[in-house]
Amino acid sequence: MPQANFNIDCERYLHDGSQETLWDVIDHYNKGDGLRDPYLDEDIQPLGLTEREIDDLVAFLVSLTSAQYRELGAKELARQREISLTKRPQRDTARAFGPKPPRPEPPGN
Repeated sequence: MPQANFNIDCERYLHDGSQETLWDVIDHYNKGDGLRDPYLDEDIQPLGLTEREIDDLVAFLVSLTSAQYRELGAKELARQREISLTKRPQRDTARAFGPKPPRPEPPGN
């Protein structure tokens, strides 16, 4: 049976290390496209997750931590939760729940 393993104990997240916590990663995707960044996919749509749903998603991801790393993962989760209570640079509730941006016309139309 396939297993999903996750290790919360990362210094930074995403391919470029731009996100400090799991909350930052989820906030990043929650608001969708809209930042002028050539490395972001223009088709990412806002997810509109509530704070409770974000916390639940973080808890789910952490639950995938391998048994051998659970103690370390619990400490890292507590550290990240503390950060998330005071520093959420990616959080943009208005964009996450606002109207979706218009999709560009396909080339040739």
